Order: sequence, then C-alpha cells, then structure tokens
Amino acid sequence: MNETTLRNSMDAAASMRNHAPRACQGRSHWLSGTRLWIYPLAVLIYFAGVALAYGYHVWWLKDPRMAPLAVDFLPFWSASHLALQGHAADAYNLAVLTPIEQRAAGRSIGTLPWLYPPTFLLFVYPLALLPFTLSAPLFLFGTLALFAKVVKTIAPHPHTALIALAFPGSALVLAAGQNGLLTASLMGLGLALLRRRPILAGLCFALVAMKPQLCVLIPLALLVSRSWRALGAMMVGVAISLTLSVLAFGSDTLAAFLHNMALANSYVESGRALMFRVPTLFAAFKLLHAPIVVAGAAQAISALCAAAAVCYAWSRPSAYGLRAAVLVCASLLVSPYLYDYDLTWYGILIAWVIYHAREHGFQRGQREWLAVLWLAPVAGLTIVAHLHVPFTPFISIATLWMLVSQIARERGAQAFITTATLH
Repeated sequence: MNETTLRNSMDAAASMRNHAPRACQGRSHWLSGTRLWIYPLAVLIYFAGVALAYGYHVWWLKDPRMAPLAVDFLPFWSASHLALQGHAADAYNLAVLTPIEQRAAGRSIGTLPWLYPPTFLLFVYPLALLPFTLSAPLFLFGTLALFAKVVKTIAPHPHTALIALAFPGSALVLAAGQNGLLTASLMGLGLALLRRRPILAGLCFALVAMKPQLCVLIPLALLVSRSWRALGAMMVGVAISLTLSVLAFGSDTLAAFLHNMALANSYVESGRALMFRVPTLFAAFKLLHAPIVVAGAAQAISALCAAAAVCYAWSRPSAYGLRAAVLVCASLLVSPYLYDYDLTWYGILIAWVIYHAREHGFQRGQREWLAVLWLAPVAGLTIVAHLHVPFTPFISIATLWMLVSQIARERGAQAFITTATLH
C-alpha cells in the first residue's frame, strides 16, 4: 500500500471515531469551553435563591411545614453517637436509633434506619464528637470539596470546579445529607490512580465497599483486565477494614447488618421507598404496577447486561476514559436498591467521557447528552414525581449503550488502521 492510500485509510478511520458533520466544524458549540462558566454560574445563583427562600421560611416565618435539611445524615451521626458510647450494634436497632435521631433533629423525622456495613461505622465514628449542626455541614461540604478535586483531576479545566459545585447531584446530596459525593469521589480517585498507582487504587475501591451494592462490578473489571495488584489490594483492604470494624465494634454489628439487609430490600420491594427517587428498572416496573417477579427479572437482566458491558470494555484494549466511564455507568445498573443521590456518580462518568474527548473529540450529540446526565440526578424529584413516567433508569441504560458502541467503533477503526498498515 502506498503512502497516499494509507493516509486516506487513517483519515477514514478517524472519521469513524469523530463523525461530527463538517458544516458544524467551524461553529462554536453552545457547550464550548468559553461558555462553560455561564451555565453553572446561573445554576449556582438559582441554588442561592432557593437557599435564601428556605432560610426565610424556616428562621423568619417559623414555617413548620418546611422539611429539615440533611435528614439522611441523622443515621450517620446517631450511629456514631452509639458507637462512641460503646453500643455500636444498637445502631441497627430502630427502637434505639430513632429517639437519638429525633433529639438531634429536634423534631419527629420518621423512620431512618442505619443500613450500612460495620466498615462504614469506622468512617462515621468521629462524627458525633461534634454537634449534629456542625458535624453535618463539615462532612457534606468536605466531601463536596473532595468531589470537585477528583473531577478536576480527571478533567482539568479552569471551570471544572465550578461545574462540579453547581452539579445538581451535588446539591441533592447536600440537601439530603447523604454520602453520594464521598462514594463518587472514591470511585473516581480509584480509577484515576489505577494505571500508575494500582495498590492505592485498590484501597480506594475497598472504601467504596461501604456501599456494597455499588462496588459489585469493580472486582470483575479488575479481574478481566488482569489488574492483579489493584484487585489484591482491594480484597486485602476490604478484609482489613472488616476485621478492624469487628474488633472495634464487635461481631454483633456484622450479624445485625446482615439481618438489616433484608429490611433494605423490603423498602424497595414493598414500595415503602419513594420509588420515583429510585432510578432502577425494578422501581420503574413497580411504579408501573408490574408484578414483583417481572420487576425482579427486569433488574436481573439489567445487572447481567451491565456485567457483560464491563467484560466487553475491560477484557480487551480500549481507550481508558471510555472503559472507566463504562464501569461507573454499569455500577448504577446492578442493584435494585439505589437512590437519586447515588447519581452523583454521573459527575465522575461525565469527567471520564470528557477526558477521552479531549484527545479524540466529541461524538455527534455527545455534549448534549452529557448535559442531560448533568441534570439527571434531580429528574426523579422534578419530573417522575409529577408525571409518574419512570424513565430515569433508561438514562443509565442509554448511556451505557452509547459508551459500548463508541468502544466498538474505535476498536473497529483501530483494526482498520492496523490492517491497512500491514497491507
């Protein structure tokens, strides 16, 4: 093959990877770098207005109808309180936990169980050394700062931190008082470290196991990619943290956690959870009044397809940004027990797609879809809750399909280049 033919082959392959219309090449995209500060700044101004309105109703008007903020942090703080008192196992006992939560909140707050493994007790152990009103913002804004730092590490840009702070998923976690920013940060950091510091990456993945339903596919990815050091470090990290938690809090906490796993499943299966905030196929079918067998089968298919996508992306060479995004996205499709505040993982997914696009370019419509993902964490509260159309799990499904398809196209393009070079 002569040089001209080879160059034409390579140009054709590049076109397969980055097939934006030629007419659009010269136009500035509405999500271009020069405009990226405008949209998040507008969202932050909106959030500030909402916060001021909330404060006005709570502290000035003393409106009792206003729900308290960060209520999901109450089990964290109350479990820490019990652990500090030497009664860690009672964190799994609603009869003991609820009065402590109510005293911390200063009002009745309903049922807020502690459903985490004893390893997370190690993480929250010092929280009750401070009053709830100080501990909650310290934890939540600290994890927000970590999230912004991790996202900027993956996709460095002058406006990255601003976009991460304005991310609706971040606001949802702050309002709910949850740990979604923490788990997303650990996942993103582990993936960022994996190629150069695999042992540290494995330890980060071990910490993600504080939410077992989110880390199921991580060992599979490390296994099929033969990342032995990271996989070994993850397994050792989980074993050490579990051993330390049992030594610190007693084996009763492990038994109580295993018992309460059935309670967590029952909230979703019975529909007692706010199903419009559960972005899984199981919840979607339940909202459509499907039998539990049908909903369970749909969720099982979702999990199997997610595992297959991870195997496809990680078992053979592919662009690291895309395979990282596949793992993040697929991890959200495994468990039926998932809440909208866990969709902070979309922020890490977006960062990895941008990481890849900085070198290879954006696919047609990809930036628009990233904007959808950026807004998606609040879709359950703002759209599904009112229209009763459970579309949120299909956002993850569609995203995973796009990522796997892009990997397939780029592998095909690379194979084309290789064949052309050899001939």
